[in-house]
Amino acid sequence: MDSGQALEPWSPPADDSLNFVRHVGDRISAQGMALAGGAGFIAAWLLAQGFTVTEGGQLPLLFVLCTAAPMAFLSVSWNQTHRRPSSGLCSEPCVTNARRCAVKFVGLVGTLLVLAACYWLLPEYAQAFYRPVWETAKWVAFPILALSLPYILWVDRRMLEPKDGYWHTGQLFLGRWLWAKPPWEGWRGIDFFQIKEHVLGWMVKGFFLPLMLAGSVEYLNVLVKEGIRLATFGELYVTALNLILAVDVLFGSVGYLLTLRPLDSHIRTTEPTVLGWAAAICCYIPFSTFIWSSVLNYKGRTDWMDWLQPWPILFVSWGFAILALHAVYVWSTASFGCRFSNLTNRGIIVDGPYRYLKHPAYVSKNIAWWLMAVPFVAHASWSAALRACVCLALTNLIYILRAWTEERHLMRDPAYVVYCQWMKAHGLKQAILDRITSFRRRIRRSGL
Repeated sequence: MDSGQALEPWSPPADDSLNFVRHVGDRISAQGMALAGGAGFIAAWLLAQGFTVTEGGQLPLLFVLCTAAPMAFLSVSWNQTHRRPSSGLCSEPCVTNARRCAVKFVGLVGTLLVLAACYWLLPEYAQAFYRPVWETAKWVAFPILALSLPYILWVDRRMLEPKDGYWHTGQLFLGRWLWAKPPWEGWRGIDFFQIKEHVLGWMVKGFFLPLMLAGSVEYLNVLVKEGIRLATFGELYVTALNLILAVDVLFGSVGYLLTLRPLDSHIRTTEPTVLGWAAAICCYIPFSTFIWSSVLNYKGRTDWMDWLQPWPILFVSWGFAILALHAVYVWSTASFGCRFSNLTNRGIIVDGPYRYLKHPAYVSKNIAWWLMAVPFVAHASWSAALRACVCLALTNLIYILRAWTEERHLMRDPAYVVYCQWMKAHGLKQAILDRITSFRRRIRRSGL
């Protein structure tokens, strides 16, 4: 294969039963969905400035609604995601089974009550950092429960396998086995594998959603109150970085909220191993606070701005390189559209930076940390600098472990196997190798 073929665009397979986010008949690509969400984000930004919505739970609610609405609308109306085989829905609805729907609603309410009890019990969630999240929850709890009833009725009528995790969990909460005769017959009617997947999926949402929403409040408050500052490159850098991080956590929040079958964004499978979970959650607070302050602390008294301040050209070039890496990072998150999630398979992404690398977010983020922390010059002694470099290298190793466990999980999906085979032949790595091979051939032909 020559280098000219290495970067050809991805063409989705004709078999729409494969679990790809992008399908042959899609009128809007994943990148188009990301742009629609970005347009909603800008609209929310303008509304927040015009109406001074900066306090309490109103700010994340405004941004989440404005970002999610265009992606959800276009997914259903233009891409017809509810008609895909991978959504698990059929085009011809069946007769409504009110009793089954009631059991599912019990499963949903029971799950939310258990989750609320965990938040109440754990001291971590009593901190001020999460206060805006609970204020937002007060605004949306009852509307969401009210809307969940018609949603359950609509989806249940169209599901190919209507007895899902919510139904089995509802059966468990209702104590089906208590009145079964004999009692063990009641247990046989409950699929504990589906309950396990249901619990794991809600553990993912329960851990990451409050974290993403709380993080978005911090970035959005700064963005709304201070706006865009471009007087100096330093101000441009801070503004751009804050904007990038705000978009990242907001798209993450939308992804954890919109796990819906009509959008074909429901959870297919959840990471099944302890190693995969440990590698992921250790990168987020409260675990990351301990790890990177007490164990792998690679930061010093000097950062890249302090180091390069005397050399303006290098200072600006270095800063733009950091912003470019963060732009790839947020591009990776936005490419998920309404499907972003850690530790789950919600459809295989093939667009955007995933067209070139299998883990563009991890690669760009880890390189950016070296440029920002500059551990090789940020410490007073060479031994401290060496230790900091080792700590940052071990941090990179954690992300390599995350990438490996994610691939191991996703390789159970035939669509991901197809994607990996295509990437092996057409990805950025292969393109670079092809160009190196081509260059070597030219040198040999020239006789040098």
